[in-house]
Amino acid sequence: MERLNYRYNCTSPKSLSELEYIIEHERQITYKTFRSKIDTEDFNYIKSMLGYDNSPIKLKDDWAVSYHKSKLPNGEPVYYLQHSMIEYIFY
Repeated sequence: MERLNYRYNCTSPKSLSELEYIIEHERQITYKTFRSKIDTEDFNYIKSMLGYDNSPIKLKDDWAVSYHKSKLPNGEPVYYLQHSMIEYIFY
């Protein structure tokens, strides 16, 4: 499987119905599983945007972050991380 790219976050969804579908069909996964599915460049972009580049706390160790697997309405896999109740969607 090709690694997945960042698409949007829940504050500016591509489609509200798509986002709702993703959230309704999610299951929580580990950081390790999430990381293995996500494009490194896109992951580093999100990590930097969230301020983890110069933080003593690592993204993988932050209790306020969770990782999820879901799907699009067409069945395509989706992964997202939730940071402070904001979903960052990758597919």
